[in-house]
Amino acid sequence: MSRTLPRVFDPPRPPPADLAVLHSIRNPACLHDSAFDVVAANSAFRELFPGTGPGANLLTAILLEPMARYRLADWQGEAQLMVSTFRDIAPKHIRPERIEEILTLARRAPDWDAMWENDTAREHPEQRTVLMMEPETRLEQRMYVQTFGFQSPSRPWWLLTVSPEIVSAD
Repeated sequence: MSRTLPRVFDPPRPPPADLAVLHSIRNPACLHDSAFDVVAANSAFRELFPGTGPGANLLTAILLEPMARYRLADWQGEAQLMVSTFRDIAPKHIRPERIEEILTLARRAPDWDAMWENDTAREHPEQRTVLMMEPETRLEQRMYVQTFGFQSPSRPWWLLTVSPEIVSAD
């Protein structure tokens, strides 16, 4: 049974245009900032990743939400990628007090110390996929994970999408 993680920050309110784009996407999608704080999420994203609505943090959710280990076939690899990315970008893009808040929560994860100390670089493929497990059926589905930045006007968040892989009949 999934529990709702506490809101860990008070997200800014995206403008109506950004929310319209987010909610027009039928596949799971969210807006997040450089700290992996969720600014907004569509219902498909909240259903796929319980506990990750506005005010949640994606890093602490993947580490502490039990459903994440169940849904992600390669939970260890995905969690390590997020920890390594956070470790690399945090000093340059996140307020020190926010870093400490996130680290305080993340340290509750049993795997935290090993992941934080792991400096093995993981390649970022041009086309990133994750293998998701359907909770009820345990069927696997390969999903594309893509992150888009806002060019004009620039925004302090990114659009993260999770879309099913389409297998061509060719």
